[in-house]
Parts: sequence; structure tokens; C-alpha cells
Amino acid sequence: MNTRNGLWSGLLAFVTLFSSCDDFLEINEDPNQVGEDKVKPEWFLNASIIGDQMNPEIAERMFILTWNRAARFNRGSGFTIGTDNNDYITLYLSNSYAVKWLNQATKAIQLGEQKVEEGEAEVYPYYKNVIQMARIWRAYLNSEVADGIGPIPALDAFTGVPGEYDSVEEIYTFILKELREAEAALDTSIDMSDMANEDAFYSGNITQWKKYANSLRMRLAMRIVNAAPQLAQTEFEDAASKSYIATLSDMAGVQERDGWNDLTSVMSRTWNPQPMSVTFKNLVVGLGNNEFPLPDSLKTYLKNPRTYMGLYLEQHFPLTTNDPCAGFFFDGVPQYVDPRASKLFSVVGWDDGVVYSNYIGAASEVKPVSLFDPSDHTKVMLTIDPKYTWDTWVAGEWDIKGGLANELTGKTYNYPSMSKQYRLNMQKRIFFAPWESYFLLAEAAVRGWNVPGTAKDNYESGIAASFEYHGLQEELASYLASTDYNRVGTSVHFEHTTEAQPYTVNYTDPYTQENKTMTYVYPKNSIYRNGAYNNDVMTKIFTQKYIAQVPWLPEEAWSDHRRVGLPFFENQAVEKDYNPLNQVPLTVATAKECRLEFYPKRYRYPASIQTNNLEGYNKAVELLGGADVVGTPLWWSLK
Repeated sequence: MNTRNGLWSGLLAFVTLFSSCDDFLEINEDPNQVGEDKVKPEWFLNASIIGDQMNPEIAERMFILTWNRAARFNRGSGFTIGTDNNDYITLYLSNSYAVKWLNQATKAIQLGEQKVEEGEAEVYPYYKNVIQMARIWRAYLNSEVADGIGPIPALDAFTGVPGEYDSVEEIYTFILKELREAEAALDTSIDMSDMANEDAFYSGNITQWKKYANSLRMRLAMRIVNAAPQLAQTEFEDAASKSYIATLSDMAGVQERDGWNDLTSVMSRTWNPQPMSVTFKNLVVGLGNNEFPLPDSLKTYLKNPRTYMGLYLEQHFPLTTNDPCAGFFFDGVPQYVDPRASKLFSVVGWDDGVVYSNYIGAASEVKPVSLFDPSDHTKVMLTIDPKYTWDTWVAGEWDIKGGLANELTGKTYNYPSMSKQYRLNMQKRIFFAPWESYFLLAEAAVRGWNVPGTAKDNYESGIAASFEYHGLQEELASYLASTDYNRVGTSVHFEHTTEAQPYTVNYTDPYTQENKTMTYVYPKNSIYRNGAYNNDVMTKIFTQKYIAQVPWLPEEAWSDHRRVGLPFFENQAVEKDYNPLNQVPLTVATAKECRLEFYPKRYRYPASIQTNNLEGYNKAVELLGGADVVGTPLWWSLK
């Protein structure tokens, strides 16, 4: 039976790594002419890590337009509403990118094992560790690819011979075993000085690689908690009993560099504003007792989001969404907001020299805008000024309202956008950070597993690590003590689990210039505990984990939502029914409901697989356990 994978078939010849990382090689020979007897396994491993840092071509298509949209890290439609892009996925799953990285990781393992068998490790004993490091890294790569699409050839693929598809269950069983065995085999007594310039993560520090392996195993074990709870607990508890990523110095990350190459920032493209999403806004506004840091000259723009909703633009903003702030434009800067938020997204029209990026247009371009009359689209009905505001609104299908409000919504500089510091190739792209270890431990403790520390201690340690990353240690104590709710009814203080109740809040009717009141009703996240809880400890953990993961780990945040349904993701606007052929099944009638099927669960296999190898494609879909559509859940996802 021929079930060979059509996507990978023909792409598995090992790719020469040197063209993408020759600045990391310190040899005098032409690297493309180096024979295998002189090639070192660490070159392949390092090239794979650096490649997955993602150059601007693939980063724009996958990190920004696919993962970020799925995770609601940025505002936008596209994959947020289930429209995957065949060209993007085809490119990602090609010999230029994901297949190449997996090839290189596998080649590092094979070549290392060959050199050990030939006795070369007697001269270069560190090869023994390189093999294990590559196994750890390959486990991550397999999870990155499989978590996006589903079954892939993982167990016997990327060895020079096309491999058969493996189910997601088989892949996870395999990679958890790989991580367990590789971590145990890493030898901290071996001199790794030759790896100083050949390991983009840790410069050959084996103690750190052990921590990464254990933290990664905690992540992936927790991923399968719904599908294989006993295996998840066993693997997690074992990994948590060892060392893990616990401090910022332990972080697994790759340093960015200027230019257009594999080390260029994933968020560097000038044409993409990466505006703040409604999901993020609703999670951070009102959370904590910390005031938005504006200079004295701008403090008059601060408005209390707990008592004021803003301008109710019901004739210009869509109401067909379960966003609790539907129809509102906050005409100011929310006075109380999670302090990390102001570090991540700029104030509209204020060039503070730190956060505001002129990639989206100069701050001076932000001017009053016209909103047009629904009965006469050429007549100005309202004029509002977005300058010195910090708000965003749902994307999706606006229909007629999109044209009426386009002067506001169609300008990138009218949105809070991603901080400049993440766009200038100055940072490390983070693959695993200490806050994630702690939030995983907190979740495990809530589940009653045997792990170090209490749920509360780990929860607060996760927040502390995130605050330290943003330089906010002085604001931590007051934040942890806060019992105020964000826009979705979640507070910070771990032991404060009282559910938020509807309350009266003020707003402005801009059409009549009247000040009015309304009853604010918190949303019901029906896919988590039937929508009855917005402030239990698990909701707190995932709220904090989500905020901490911004902006570096969107695929992980998307995976969390797929397996737990947290945090709350609002529906995009549905002014007219979506197309069920290439979008999630949202309709005007269901726009205010919260359903699992309203969020994409995966992206589809590239069309070329079905065209070139129908038998292999059919095998993949059989292992997927459902149709090749974005709404089919993966093995470990909520069903």
C-alpha cells in the first residue's frame, strides 16, 4: 500500500544549511563544498533553530497572518474567521521552511550518531550532547507543524526517505518519549565550549537545554490532557520534578538581527501595523489598580473604564457580535489597564519615542475623522477625534457600516499598534519563557497533580516573571492584590473568585450629545464550563498566561484556546452571514452566541497534496478523523 506523503515526497533530500547561517560558521572553506566528513552536526542543528526564527517572508505569512490571527494577538479577519490561505501553508510546509528545518534537525541526529559510531566522539565528545539537543529541538518542530495542520509524517520521516503519515496521537507519544529520553541522556560534564557560536539558544549550555526539554515536555504533556489524561499527568509530573525554565536567564530564544534574513524580527514588516485586538483589549482594560502611564500634559485624556464606556456608535459600528463592548468607541485612554498593555500597544497619535512606531504613519497624521450618514453616504453625520485614544473594535464582516466608518477604521494609525521595540530587530524571539512554566504548574496544581508549589504561588510567579520581562517589578504587588474586573469579568487576585455581576455604567450618545446610562453585562464563555464562570482560578491562570505570551507565542495561545476554551474570544462582526465554504459558520442569527465551531481549529492541507498523491492525502484525512476543513478539531482539542 502506497501511503507516502505527497507533500514531503521529493523534498527530503537534505538541504545545505550553510546559505542561511554562514555568519555562524568559522571555517575557511567554501561551506557548500565541505564534505560530510568535515561537516559538524551542530551546524545542522543551529541552522534549523535559526531558520525557525523565520525570515520576513514566512514570518509575515505564518506568524503574523495565521498564528497571530488565530490567537487574536492582532486585530484582523482572514484566519481569525477561518479563511486559511493555501499559498501560505504550501510555502510553510515546503523544502524552504518547515521541511527544511525538520530535515536539518534529523540530519544533526543522524550525523552525530554516525560520528559517535565511528569513534570521532572520542575527540569531540560534545557530539553526544548535540544528538540529544537535536532530538529536543525536533520534538518542538514536530509539535509546531502538527499543532497547526494535524497528521504529518514524523516518526520515520525526514531521514532521506519519504515517510508515512502519523496520527497526532502517535506524534505526541513519540515526541514526549523523545524529550524524556534526550533530557536524561544530556551530559553536563562534557565540555561544550566548541558550541559557543553554534547554538542560537544557549551557546552549548547543557544545563539550560535540560530545563528547556523539561519545560517543553510540560507544555506538550498538558496539551493532551483532554485526549490522554493519564499519560498527560504522568509525563507532566515527571518533567516538573526536574529542573525547568524558571528565570529570564533560562529563556529559550533567538537574538534578532537587522536585514532580511532568518534572524530578522518576525514583526519587522513596515506594511503591517499589527493593531491591538478586541480580545486583548477586553482582557487588559480594568485589570489591576495600575494607571495608564501618560505624561501630565496628556492626563486629561484618561477616563475611568469602570464607570464610562465611551461613544455609542450604534449606527456606525456593528452590534452583531458577542463582544461586550459592541458598538462603543472609547474616546480617551482607559485610566486603569494592565501595566504590560501600555508597553505592548501604542497610544493613537502620541509619539512617545518608545512604543509608538512610525511604521503605521506619523502621529501627526492622526486627525478628526468623518462618519457618514447611513441614509446618505455622501453626507457627514459625525466627526470624532481618535487622537490620544486607546481602543479597537471587532474585524469581520461590516457590510455597509464598513464604508460609513472607513475614515476611522481604514487608517492604520488610528489603532493602538505593536510596540516599536518588537519591530526593530532588537529582541530575542522567545520560544519558551519562565512565565509559561509557572502557569503550566499552576494549572497542574488546580488539576490536583503532584507538582512543586501551590497553584497560587505558581500563578503569582508567572505574573512576576512577565512583569520582570517588561521592567514592571515595582507595580507587581498592587497588581496581585487587585480585585477589579476586566471587560470580561476576570480579576487578578488569585483568591478573589466572586463572579462579576451586571452593573450600571455611563456612556455618551454622540448622535444626540446626551450622557446616558446602560447595564453592562459580562459575556458568557459557553465553551468553558457552560459559560457560568468568568473569574474562577483557571480563568485567571489562562488570562494571565495569554497576556504574558503576547507578542511572542501566538501558536501556543491558540493551542490553549483550542484545548480549554480560555480566555474568552469574542465573535467577529457578522453584518451578513459568513460563507460556510471558507469561513467559520457565523450568521447574523448566531452572532451573539459563543460556540466552539466559531473558531478555526487547524489549517487545511495544501491543495498540491490532494493533486499529487490522492492516496496519501486520503490517509492523512483518515488519521485526522474528520473532513479536511478548518473546523475539524485535532486529537487533543476540545470536541
